[in-house]
Amino acid sequence: MKFSEVDSEIPEWIFRHLRLYGNCCCGRDIVKKIGKEEIINILKNKGYNCILRIVPDNKFHPPKRRTKYPVNAYYILEIECIVRRYYI
Repeated sequence: MKFSEVDSEIPEWIFRHLRLYGNCCCGRDIVKKIGKEEIINILKNKGYNCILRIVPDNKFHPPKRRTKYPVNAYYILEIECIVRRYYI
């Protein structure tokens, strides 16, 4: 699969939400189709330095077995930013 083919699979709304809000909750299907590392690399090449967090739906009842792409989870893309503190 060429890079341009994968690039067209990322929906435009993901880029828009990252630009406006700094984060985006994308679905399991998008992450599973493209891949965890590949979606991070594509976004990094586009200028979005992101991390992907997979948060379980219910933290008190974790899944019985560990899977690569859990069904009941939130897939959150967040832009990494450097937090600077200024003391006055």
